Amino acid sequence: MTQTDPTNSVDPGGAVTAPGLAMEFDHWSSKMAYSPYDVWSRLRNECPVARTPRHGGYFVLSRYEDVFAAALDTDIYSSDGDGLGVAIPPQELRPLYPIDLDPPHHTKYRQLLNPFFNMRAVAKLEGWIRDLARELIAAFPSSGTFDVCSAFTLPLPRRVGFKMLSFPEEYTEEVSELVEAIMSDVTDRQGEAAPKLFARLSGILAERKSGTRQDDLLDTVVFGEIDGTPVSDEQSFAMLVLLLMGGLSTTSAALAVMIEWLADHPEDRKRLSEHPELHSVAVEEFVRFSSPVAHIGRTAMADTEVHGCPIPKGSRVLLGFGSANRDEREFERPDEVIINRQPNRHAGFGIGPHRCIGSHLAKLQLKVALQELLAAMPPFHVHDHGQTHWVGSESRMMDRLILGMG
Repeated sequence: MTQTDPTNSVDPGGAVTAPGLAMEFDHWSSKMAYSPYDVWSRLRNECPVARTPRHGGYFVLSRYEDVFAAALDTDIYSSDGDGLGVAIPPQELRPLYPIDLDPPHHTKYRQLLNPFFNMRAVAKLEGWIRDLARELIAAFPSSGTFDVCSAFTLPLPRRVGFKMLSFPEEYTEEVSELVEAIMSDVTDRQGEAAPKLFARLSGILAERKSGTRQDDLLDTVVFGEIDGTPVSDEQSFAMLVLLLMGGLSTTSAALAVMIEWLADHPEDRKRLSEHPELHSVAVEEFVRFSSPVAHIGRTAMADTEVHGCPIPKGSRVLLGFGSANRDEREFERPDEVIINRQPNRHAGFGIGPHRCIGSHLAKLQLKVALQELLAAMPPFHVHDHGQTHWVGSESRMMDRLILGMG
């Protein structure tokens, strides 16, 4: 972090003595994808309200209590932001329904989609997800090394997500690649990937709209109604993009971090094997520790201040969910996985009205994956941490993790 504002001072011990320190912070940088933890720690402890000039300029909230309060205060910290949405820099396509809306409009879209993501609906998928996990694990090599991301952590959530959407199989690979490009590279978000994705998804939606009703999630996206009015083509497209962006990468991120931790900590692997009653608790902890959606944007709709730092109306504000989940004020030993951590009021699925609609589905995939990996895999370890590859933006995800067997 580079201090760029001479009006802020730093004492000899390195502590910021004035709020609002301007600095070179960019949540799209490779530093924040690979190893953001020291930056988050410095923000929380030296400058809990920072400002960066990147991407048009925005404030960064990093402490748990501040992120939590801002996420709940939709009147001040708007997800709509007069049309800017939650992405920094803004998506070319916006608004993405419902994430780029505030209540009560946001609530109406959630109610439209919720029947497919509530606990009862998700529970019906457990058998299929378990069979899929076993199928993927059975293809692992019995010895040597392999990339567990390409073999497991990427395909499992993708296949689950596309099944949820009754997606045409011939397009899944192309769409996966385009969604990942948009989520992991700011130039792709504003470059060639977005119009390619637009063209492909528009074709899929048009085909479904002209076909026989199937009473599934994709039908709801295409034929749903808000306040008795059918959703427009634009609204259908935006909902589909959001479902893909939320479903194809965030669960992959948590899966890879879970596997990496278990590879490095055989004592936790052993404990979880012997104590299945800890599996649900451990899943929550892996979500906290991984924080797949590390940052999300808001727009200040009125002048406000945090810790004495003025945040003027119209300012863009980045909520640091990842930093909040590592805040030592809220979590004991926050940089460790404590598999029986309770209570665990983490922000891994977001906070408040915008809490992840797919959280039940994500937790089911993580729990099933944990159980099947523990049951079927021989001892494993990370073969070479130097080959691990991360991509990042608002989200952080490993897309290469090389394991050694035995």
